[in-house]
Amino acid sequence: MSTQDHPRVDLSRFDNSWYVIGAGPVKRVLWYFTNALVFLNPLFPFRSVKPVLLRLFGAEVGRGVVVHPGVNIKFPWKLSIGDHVWIGQRAWLDNIDRLTIHSNVVISQGAMIIQG
Repeated sequence: MSTQDHPRVDLSRFDNSWYVIGAGPVKRVLWYFTNALVFLNPLFPFRSVKPVLLRLFGAEVGRGVVVHPGVNIKFPWKLSIGDHVWIGQRAWLDNIDRLTIHSNVVISQGAMIIQG
């Protein structure tokens, strides 16, 4: 099979100038460190603090939300979580666009959700 049989993609023509992150550089840097020190850190013992921090960074978070250690969240300001949601260890919410998690949902350990 020759290379002519395969479609070609010219990545030099890729343009994502239309994409809006939704937060300024200071907020993004603050979230980077908060995510690393609180959410990704398996030694951080206070689960009840995590929903509060998500709200401070712009997420809509319902009641009874449990975020276990090692969870990686890309952009909390593009996240909506319903009531009684559990997010398991090492889950990754790669939400470059708006992500809505409805009530009474479990995202299991190691799950990866890519939105956008």
